[in-house]
Amino acid sequence: MADSPPSLAQITTADAALRAGWQLRRIRERLNLTLRAVEEATLEIADAENNSEYFVSVARLNQIESDGSLPSIYKLYSLAVVFHLKLEEIAALYAIEVGRMDEHRSRIPYTRTHVLALEAGDPSRSIRFPIRFDSGFKPEKTVFISRLIEAWGEVPVALLAHLDLKKYRYGYIGLEDRMMAPLLRPGSIVQIDDTRRRIVNQGWTTEAGRPMYFLELRYSYECCWCFQRGHEVTLVPHPLSPCGPKTIRIPDEGDVLGQVVGVAMRLVQQGP
Repeated sequence: MADSPPSLAQITTADAALRAGWQLRRIRERLNLTLRAVEEATLEIADAENNSEYFVSVARLNQIESDGSLPSIYKLYSLAVVFHLKLEEIAALYAIEVGRMDEHRSRIPYTRTHVLALEAGDPSRSIRFPIRFDSGFKPEKTVFISRLIEAWGEVPVALLAHLDLKKYRYGYIGLEDRMMAPLLRPGSIVQIDDTRRRIVNQGWTTEAGRPMYFLELRYSYECCWCFQRGHEVTLVPHPLSPCGPKTIRIPDEGDVLGQVVGVAMRLVQQGP
């Protein structure tokens, strides 16, 4: 084996695997672990999970370290455990940047409604965030936010924990989902309180006050008004929507993920 990793210049998948194998060997040697010790440790994991895919034999580990052989996701997990690495760290050895998942997701024009995966990632990582607002900002008034932000800065992801990101779940309304249009436009982001899963059939006086729910069905997600009678739930569209109502049985055909308590939506259709 070479004493230095392959160059990062014009790196290919094969190059990344060779480099990762070289780095894994260095990590193992720094931990003073023999090939046999790693094999025995991964056998413990495989036994605990009752799945032989977690097992990394001496021969397989030698292939990974020396020949640039790609391990399965199960073996990658075992190696991460034995080498005291986070999954993000061991993925980075193979030139996979987990932190770019949201960036790549934003490039995909989703047409179906779905639950959003919000990942804080490494708490030591920083992101761009408004850190100072105009002193005249009054939250009770309608304002133009872009003009109120005086400064943007690098903010540690850990600080976002104070914004209760874990308290709610979030959903995206697909570009072809017009169940609640025009009240809820396609492309909107909705905030879901999963502690409010019981459907309320009465008690509102306006359509804006009627509870809206986010549901997970067998092959899709739905965001709409609901009416429940026993185990039957009728999904009720907006009167101006081209969609019709439909009835499902819960929990056989779907489940209520929670009540929509917040909405962010575009008022003008976004151009290409």
